Amino acid sequence: MSAVIPLDGASGEGGGQILRAALALSVASGQGFHVTGVRAGRTRPGLRPQHLAAVRAVAMASGATVTHAFEGSLQLRFEPGPATAGDYAFEIGTAGSVTLVLQALVPALSRATERSRVRVAGGTHVPSAPPWEYFFGPFAQTASLAGQRLDGRMVRPGLFPRGGGDVRVDVLPGVRPEEPLDLSRRGALVSIHGHAGSVRLPGTAERMRDAATQELWERQRLEASWHVDERWRSDSPGAWVLVEAVFERGRAAFGALFDRRSRPESVGARVARELLHFLEREEAVDPHLADQLVVPMALGRGGRALTSEVTLHLQTVVDVARAFGIEARVDGRVGGPGLVEVVVP
Repeated sequence: MSAVIPLDGASGEGGGQILRAALALSVASGQGFHVTGVRAGRTRPGLRPQHLAAVRAVAMASGATVTHAFEGSLQLRFEPGPATAGDYAFEIGTAGSVTLVLQALVPALSRATERSRVRVAGGTHVPSAPPWEYFFGPFAQTASLAGQRLDGRMVRPGLFPRGGGDVRVDVLPGVRPEEPLDLSRRGALVSIHGHAGSVRLPGTAERMRDAATQELWERQRLEASWHVDERWRSDSPGAWVLVEAVFERGRAAFGALFDRRSRPESVGARVARELLHFLEREEAVDPHLADQLVVPMALGRGGRALTSEVTLHLQTVVDVARAFGIEARVDGRVGGPGLVEVVVP
């Protein structure tokens, strides 16, 4: 067997971030990897269904040779072929996050020479994962500046515990931008957008919207445009809210899932306060966007992004990029502001 890059799956944040970044960079570079100690420190260690869905999706799109790909496995060996465009459909089978699967799959398919059409079924709004509006909003719009191009829509939301969501994404061949992505300054605030939705909880999304709107106005006299939809049908009831700030050269968004132990007003107000706290600072991107942009920057012309918080997820994906021979670094301590930089010759 050919030599592969060794990765420690228990390092850094010790979760699926290592695997998702490695899958995308493996297909892009043609280098295989062997990760051991997958999620070794977690309550349920090893590969879970959502991780296996990402592995199988990227393997199908690249004709990869994969070993140890089963639920609970503490290791995985992945040796890719070239990315192949096509029509793909993937079923996670649980409320596992569709956006986390797409984080690995979209960069891989961006290396193909033609458009790919992808359908993923699973969770669209679940704990500890970017909601659909974040993935297709702040992330996709910013990643397009690094050369990653996609279009998509949510046909049906999927919430914990049953999932059952359905998203459709078109991935276009990536383009190489003329310059590295520069998010070291955010520039002036251009607009604020809000998204709220609910399934079988009438009035919940509207109450979260109203509370967020009131918080933004009373504290900083800021107005937001909103998209609210309470007509969704899905297998599990639930609701979500997200508020996004668009700057001349940066973006930031904060969201939450509705918890029935809380009032919708408190959830909406909390999300608005998180955004207002960011607006008091000078950084260009929120902490989640910073770590998600490392792979698109590595596959484009590189770039830099100033974030309000260096997270373990960010440090982890930078470490994975370095393992694949990419010049990447973070200037800043975990928990504080910092600058992530990716240099591509």
